[in-house]
Amino acid sequence: MLNRTNELNELLDIILSETEKIFDVEGTSILLEDKSSGQMYFYVATGEKKEILHTIKMERGEGICGYVFETNKVLLENNPSDSTLFSDKVDKKSKFITKNILCVPLALKDNPIGVLELVNKIESEFNDNDVEFLKAVAAQVSLALERARLHEEKVRSERLATIGETVAGLSHCIKNILNGLKGGAFIVNKNLPKDGNFKIHTGWNIVQKNIDKISGLTLDMLQYSKDREPDYEKADIKELITDVTDLLQERFNEKKIRLNLHFDDDLNDVDIESKGIHRCVLNLVSNSIDAFETDVGNILTIKTEKNNSDFDISIEDNGCGINEENRKKLFTKFFSTKGSAGTGLGLPVTKKIIEEHGGTLTVKSTENIGTTFIINLPNNRRENGA
Repeated sequence: MLNRTNELNELLDIILSETEKIFDVEGTSILLEDKSSGQMYFYVATGEKKEILHTIKMERGEGICGYVFETNKVLLENNPSDSTLFSDKVDKKSKFITKNILCVPLALKDNPIGVLELVNKIESEFNDNDVEFLKAVAAQVSLALERARLHEEKVRSERLATIGETVAGLSHCIKNILNGLKGGAFIVNKNLPKDGNFKIHTGWNIVQKNIDKISGLTLDMLQYSKDREPDYEKADIKELITDVTDLLQERFNEKKIRLNLHFDDDLNDVDIESKGIHRCVLNLVSNSIDAFETDVGNILTIKTEKNNSDFDISIEDNGCGINEENRKKLFTKFFSTKGSAGTGLGLPVTKKIIEEHGGTLTVKSTENIGTTFIINLPNNRRENGA
């Protein structure tokens, strides 16, 4: 079966059903770790309570399964209620009584991936022979899980490659359409009477803002959809940042933001891809503006500093800050805290561009106090081996 199918659930159902018969137990289950929360959840189960088990999660290290997962050790309990490791959470929620239990780790090269559990041996208690036999079954289950993971990764990789090619092609088409829209917008702006109908001006401003949003999204998709080498040139960091702040001046005014700029004068001749780093700074400053929830006491500080072989661009705001849970997801593609207003590509694209330069992007944030993003880049691309 291992060699014939990639249908993991079907395979594990067969393995557990046969295991249940061989060991003569009331139920079997496989618990795996939820990587995002650290909790253990029932991935596959047999027995009359299997549907309820799928709704239950165990906290990290909780119960016998948690102990086995964290220690990578086998645990046999013929009187589980007397054990300090036993948790009755599952019994209470499923209205089941665990009389005895045998739990072995599922692991690959000593790296735990889950546990295999048997409960309630019907005619007798669990013994050492059961342990050795179940360890052999666990080895097969671990192999099945790994084969399924590799298969899923291959499928995901092929799908992403296809999506990447499609996105790149569509983005180029949209970019050409946008060039036409921007050209038309330029002509309208030149010929639209300044003292014309208020509603026309309001509507036209909405159209232009949305053209800019589509343009930003298209550029993000193009940047993210392919690996690339930066197109290096000599640049003045002060001029680059000043251009960004000039572009966003209207938004600074809307939020009544006090802008503090501190420039290192030794950064007027650095090797970077200007348009790429310009986009990074634009994304980060835009995010800082969005972090201000009122128009009172807003301060945004942009600072550059040269070090021995690299330099920093820091963007600091005293906005709403980012909680710990969201900080972990910041650079995950399509994750956004802005709802429909965000694309979820700005920060992943920013990080990608900076890493293509051999640099790093770090974030420090405290909820309700503020956030600082720090771009660190090599001062000279030759020092980065480029």
